[in-house]
Amino acid sequence: MFTIKGIRSRILTVKGKARIKSGQFDEAIQVLNQAIIFDPYNFVAYYFRGNARSALKDFQEAINDYNRCIIYKPSFAEAYLNRGNAFYQLNELQHALTEIEKSIEINPQLSTAYCYRGIVRYDMQDLRGAINDYSRAIKLDPYDAVSFYNRANIKLQLEDPRGALQDYNDALKLDPGYALAYIGRGNAKLALGSTAAAEVDWKKGEKLHIRAENKITPDKRIK
Repeated sequence: MFTIKGIRSRILTVKGKARIKSGQFDEAIQVLNQAIIFDPYNFVAYYFRGNARSALKDFQEAINDYNRCIIYKPSFAEAYLNRGNAFYQLNELQHALTEIEKSIEINPQLSTAYCYRGIVRYDMQDLRGAINDYSRAIKLDPYDAVSFYNRANIKLQLEDPRGALQDYNDALKLDPGYALAYIGRGNAKLALGSTAAAEVDWKKGEKLHIRAENKITPDKRIK
């Protein structure tokens, strides 16, 4: 049954989400605080406040928000996933892995969860497991350039430069402005013995990186 306070809470939650999307994280938290005052059981408000706090690198408080969110909505896969990411940022890798696996258990079609688990497994030196996760992420979302790029990096590390080259190519087809993918592709080409082609990619990647940095003006930086 809807109440006036509940309706106000949901309206404020939508506003808080919009603030996050525009990069106004402190303002988002203020709005979501009000949403929670109107409805202390609004699990979506806790979730978005956790996201805003994560963006501000306040990971412990973000975890506290995800905890509250999950208490009121235990089947919220994205809340487990983002709580896992917060643990990862705090270098608590086993906790991160447990949370991400819980999100996958709830929603096996959540492609981002496999990408995140790939990152954690890589840091835990499980390179084959990481490759398998990126492959699953790509199967679920074949338009995710980051998963192709991450898988390429591991293939290169495992001395599979041809496989890495194909993944870098796929990443760049999806995102032609992906500076790091050009640099990685240059490394793959070098491993295959093509120094001149590698230098072309390295220069392209460096140029794109500099261009991206120059687009960031001081007033647009996260404070």
